[in-house]
Order: sequence, then C-alpha cells, then structure tokens
Amino acid sequence: MDFLEMMQQRKSCRSYQPDKVIPREDLLKIVEAGRLSPSGCNSQPWKFIVVDSPEAKEKLCDAVVVGNGVTGAPWRHNVSAFIIFVEQPAKVMSSVIEHYKNSQRFAQGDLGAACMNMCHEAFSLGISSCIIGMNDQEKMEKYFGIPHGQEARLVLALGYSAETTSFQKVRKPLEEVCSFNHW
Repeated sequence: MDFLEMMQQRKSCRSYQPDKVIPREDLLKIVEAGRLSPSGCNSQPWKFIVVDSPEAKEKLCDAVVVGNGVTGAPWRHNVSAFIIFVEQPAKVMSSVIEHYKNSQRFAQGDLGAACMNMCHEAFSLGISSCIIGMNDQEKMEKYFGIPHGQEARLVLALGYSAETTSFQKVRKPLEEVCSFNHW
C-alpha cells in the first residue's frame, strides 16, 4: 500500500478492544518512529512516556480532560497503551532565538510531527490510534513525575480497533486548501 492509500484508510479510533495488549516490541517500534522524526535545528525537544500498566493507565485516564477540568473520552479505559509527549527545552541556533525571541518556536510542531510518525507506524502494525490534546497538567506531573514547567503537550492512545463499520474520510477539496504561487 502506498502512503496516500494509507492516509485514506487511517483514522482516529475511539473504540478499542479492551483485552488486547500491544506487545512491548511494537510499542518500541512506534516510539522509534517518533524518535526518528525531523525537528527544527535537530533539537529533538521531546520525551516520550509509554503508559501500559493497568495502574498507570487509570491514572492517565484521570488526567485526560475535555475542558473546564471535566474528565473526558469515555473510551479511554479500553486503550491498550498511551504515549505522553512532553515538550523539552529546544536547543536551537542562536539566529532562531534572535529572530523569534523564542527558543521553543518549533517545538510544538516538532512534537506534532513525531506524533504523526508514531500514528503511521502504529497503523502499519495494525494498531489504531487517537491523539488527545487536553489534559490536566498538574495531574500529569503528579502521576508521571514530569518536572514542573515541562508541558505534557499530547497523549497518543493506542490499541486494536473494536470498530466494525467502514467510514468515508471527509476532507475539504484540494483546490480549497492549496494554491500555487499566490493566495
């Protein structure tokens, strides 16, 4: 299958088989795909925390929120494993800092690229995924020992899909999102 075919088939999964465990070997392959991702100035501003024990998964489920501190994503309890993406201080060229007045200018995009590479590797292994963007930072620090001030930016849910229905991917038409040489 070529890459565009894979992109047509890959989707965010919110229904997982609760008792099917992802082998650690596959989890490490998924993390390796993130580790190999490109980053601004090769800063690699990330730390990945794999959460796969039942106790740690329950703590993570408690830290996932949908807004106003409300615990969200009811399907999260059936996830086989999670990966927490913690933004690290980026070591970038001084010219980047001078221009943007910010050494973290590219860090969130770098984490997003690493996360998508992990989603693609998971898909290639038959593992479904869903990116979760909201969490309670204080609980993440408390439960997982994340140093204060280092932001848990994303959580990637991983597992084997329990969905049995097909879907039609809905996207804006190419001509609506793409132009050449001018707006």
